[in-house]
Order: sequence, then structure tokens, then C-alpha cells
Amino acid sequence: MSDEQRSDRGGKLADLATGNRRQFLKYAGAGTLGCVTILGLDTILDDTRQSDGTLPEQLIGSTETADVVVQEREQGYEGIETNGDTIDSGADGWTVLENSIDAVPDGGSIVVSGRYQSESVIDVSKSINMYGPEALIEQQQPGDFALRFHGAERHQTALTEAASSGDTVLPLADISGVQQGDIVLLKDVGAEPILGRGHVPSEPHSVIGVDGDTVTLADSIVWRDGYDQDTLVYVLDPVEIHVSGLEMRAPAKDESYYGVAAQICRDSSIENLHMEKFGSRAIRLGPSANSRVRDCTVLQSADIEAADGYGIQVWSGSHDIVVEGCTAKECRHPLSVTAGGDLQVASRAITFRDCFVTGNGAGALNCHGGSAHDVRFEDCTVHTVGDPGLTTGAQETNVAGCEFRMDGHNAVDTRDDTQEAVITVTDTDVYGAKNGVKLSREENLNFAPLWKFVHIENVRAYGCTHLFTLGGGRVDRVRDLVIKGCYCDSAGEEGIRLLNRLESGRIQGNEFGGTAGSRHLLARSRSDGTITNVQIVGNQFSQQDTADEFVRLVDAEECVVSENTFTAQSSVNLYVDGPNSTSNRITDNTYYSPKPPADLIIEDSGSIATGNTVYDTSPGS
Repeated sequence: MSDEQRSDRGGKLADLATGNRRQFLKYAGAGTLGCVTILGLDTILDDTRQSDGTLPEQLIGSTETADVVVQEREQGYEGIETNGDTIDSGADGWTVLENSIDAVPDGGSIVVSGRYQSESVIDVSKSINMYGPEALIEQQQPGDFALRFHGAERHQTALTEAASSGDTVLPLADISGVQQGDIVLLKDVGAEPILGRGHVPSEPHSVIGVDGDTVTLADSIVWRDGYDQDTLVYVLDPVEIHVSGLEMRAPAKDESYYGVAAQICRDSSIENLHMEKFGSRAIRLGPSANSRVRDCTVLQSADIEAADGYGIQVWSGSHDIVVEGCTAKECRHPLSVTAGGDLQVASRAITFRDCFVTGNGAGALNCHGGSAHDVRFEDCTVHTVGDPGLTTGAQETNVAGCEFRMDGHNAVDTRDDTQEAVITVTDTDVYGAKNGVKLSREENLNFAPLWKFVHIENVRAYGCTHLFTLGGGRVDRVRDLVIKGCYCDSAGEEGIRLLNRLESGRIQGNEFGGTAGSRHLLARSRSDGTITNVQIVGNQFSQQDTADEFVRLVDAEECVVSENTFTAQSSVNLYVDGPNSTSNRITDNTYYSPKPPADLIIEDSGSIATGNTVYDTSPGS
């Protein structure tokens, strides 16, 4: 926010502070059925109406009413009910605000204006709408949130029978008190920590029906192996909250200040919040269901020494969460999914969409291993300093329509020891990255990471060192790899590096510009593994000046290099079989060079080269 905007906002807060009780009661008199009509509070709400002039629907409700209004006046602070009675007043605005929130009925609404200094956490354990288009909260107490909205845990129980992937009905040992709308969290505490980073299989669900000793879920079980009998089940009673329009500040970005937490919520929203210098966490959502964080701005959340610095964090045990239209800049982890806290249950169906982020100190878009079954990043613009644009350890990761501008690190990176993971990156632009996409090894964890399917399509890389790297070292394998329709203007080294075990792959229809003295594609597995059944088909490779061949396969078997076009400005080999590379086919390729080498293809005795066409492009040839 510019100084001019701050000055303007401060002026509006001052104007509100000089208002008197009689002016407020004029608004209260417009209420119906004992409620204050929000639409009457034009002096408070005009600046935050939507483009069509209306207020956010979920905040005003069908009756367009509020139950309590809190304001800063010249004489101090006052919270007023709809009948004009004072709830609380005085010089301590934070206490007045807390008492006024307590007075709001369950499911009711409160409108807040003025400047408040937090002295302790305000704990809200009911459904509520909180609207603060002219409210500024200055967080003064590190170590806890300024505002915490939350439901409650009913009890813990267990499955009386095993549940399979795809099931929607669960038998529970203790069904008492469970209601439609509750959240249930499944956690197989005795299982192998196969989700990654020490996390056992777990997932969240919503209850849509209770019958006898069973509950019916809104969605089916997603974990591929299902859950054993006696799997632990947490039963949560959520609230519905809608928070909008607040500006919140903390004193220093390098200290552990917290902003807003929404825990055990469903059908909820956090919108149009402006947050600055919350070094630990600005916004934390979860465990929650069917909820949204929209159009929020988080700046300078970067407590790097404390390993925090979360801008908007989706917490353990959440499902069907969308974070959209948000700006999170100068943060350590601007947008993040983690399975933290006491529950440590993996989330699912998490989407980050249309966000602008800059990261400083860690991955800008982040999903810890074991934190999510599936996470999507759509249409996000990412700038980072010295760290990856995105790091993921989710079971399934989908990146689509994003833009990454890097200063030499990886645009999309992986983390932790997830097993049978799937990663898809499509229609994405990458600038200045070390790797457009990299599959990384992890040390000192339970497993070597294993990817079931990796799909990279229509990714455009500009000024990158590599388009794609499968890292060496402690990696189990990739079962299937597809790189299709991508563009790489020029690579600092090999455009594609396959440095570990790959069971099947297809590299098709890509366009690769020159490399800085390196080959375009290098495949070299570990001593205890091979690269097999990779189809390199229909690509265009161009090279300005290098001594290296276009394609080199080491430790590779049953691979095909076919129907590609190779254009060279010097005499280089089209293909070389390296050590332990055999039974490969190099067929029907087209090669252009001013000085084609005599041995264009150097293949192992077990490999076959046939049907390749060579054109000498030297003058007069």
C-alpha cells in the first residue's frame, strides 16, 4: 500500500472516530427485526463494495443485516447492539472488540471500524461473519494469533471394519454426537509412513449422513490402499466463519507474529485481508472443509531464522480448499500446504489459483511431503530469490498455466520421500531457471522417492540451464515419463538429463534450441539400475557449436530415437551409445550439418541404426 493510500485510509479512520453515538443510532434505526441493516452503514462500507455496488453475499446474508457494530470514536471505543444498547465501551479497544464479538449470536454478524491494538488472542468458537472494511488491527503480542476462529473436536473413535479406496460408508465404534456436516479425519497410525516425511496414510472427509453405526461421506476414500480396521478417526464439529476487509500489521517481519487462524471450519471464507509483517504466519486455514481464501494481500512474512515465514498456509486435515486471487510477496513460504500440529493428517483437493507471489528463503509455492494427496497450482505468477519456485511432496501435483521467473534455481522441484507420486506440469512459462522441472533425491528419510507418472507438456523454457532433470543419487525410480510439446530456446547444459532409473518414457514433439557446448539429451542411470523403453520421437534439435553429440544414452536398453530432425552448425554426432547401453534403435531421423561426421551414429553392437537421412549443408555441396 502506498503512503498516499495509507494517508487516505488513516483519514477515513479519523473521520469515523469523530462520529457520535447519535449518528450511529440513525443507522441502527434503519434495522429490521432487531438487527442493524448493513446497507445503512454507507460511511463504513462504500470503499469495499464489489464492482457492481453490492456487498459480498456471504457477509451480508439474505436479510442484509448485522447484529453488532464496533467503532472507534473520539471518546474511545464502543460496541453497540442493534437496539442501541451499549455492549461495552472505553479506551481499551481490544477488550471492547472482544466483548462485542462475544455478544454476537451464533451465526450472526459484526461490523468493525477503527484502529485496534491486540493484547491477546481473541478466541471465537462459534459461526460468525466479521466485516471490517475500515478496521486496522495492530498485532502487539508475538507467539499467538490475533484472531482465532475454530470449531471443536467431538471425540476420537475408530473404524470397526476395513475401508477400501472408493468407499463412502464407514462403520465407527462410537457414533455418538456425529452429525451431518461434521468433518472426520482418518489416520492409520500403525502403518508405514509411506505418504512421505514420516507421515502415515491419512485423509479428511465431510459427513453427509448418519445411519446406525455408520457415516456416509461426501467423497470416496482416496488413499489407494484404503484403511485397516481400528484406524483412528477424529470427529470434528466445524463452525462457519466469514472474515473480510481487515487490515492487519505486526511490528517486525523477522519475529514470530501470527495473524488470523481458521480451524475446524466449513463453508467458510477469508477475503480482502491486507496483512503485513507477520513473520510466523499471516493466515492459517485448517483443518477445514469447503472453504476459500480470496483476494488477500500478505507482505513481508519472512521469519527465516525461525523457519516460519508462511504467508497463507493450508493446515493439516483440510479438503476442498481454494486460495485464489491472492498476493503474497517477500515471504519465505508465500503459499503453503503442511501437515503440522497435533493431528498431522494429509489434506486433499487443495487449489491455489490466480495468485502473485515472491519467495525469499524457501520454495514460494510449497507442499511438504505427506501434507496432501493432491494439490493444484493454476495461473500463478512466481518470482523467487535463490530458492525454488515450487517444491512439492504431494501424492499428486498439478501445475497449469503458471509463470516462473527465477534467478537460477529450479522452477518446479520435488521434496521428501513420497512413494508412487504423480506430477503434471502443463502450459507453463519458465525464465532463468536452473531446471524447469527437477525430480530430486532426499537423504536420511524413510524411503527413496518414487514417481509413478511424470507428465510435462507445453512448457516453455527461456534462458534455463535444463528443461528437465531426473536427479541422481538416492532416487528409487520413475515408472513413466512424458515430455511433450515443450520449447527450450537455449540451454546452459543438457536440455534433458535422465540420471536415474526410468522404466518407460516418451519425449515427443518438442523443440530444442542450442546448448552451451553440451548435448541435448543425456541419459545415464545408476550402477544398480537402467533406463528402459524411452521413445524419443518427432523432436526438433538445433545446435550452434559443440563437440558433444545430440543424444547420448548410458545404461539404457530398448530405447528408440526416431523421426527426429537434427540441425547442426558443426560436425557432431547424432547419437552415441555409452557404456552399458544396448538394444536401442536409431531410425528414420533427418540430420543437417555443413560437415556431417563419417560416424554419425555410434551404436553398440546390440543396437540398430537404420533409415537415417543425412544432408550436407556446406556451400556448394
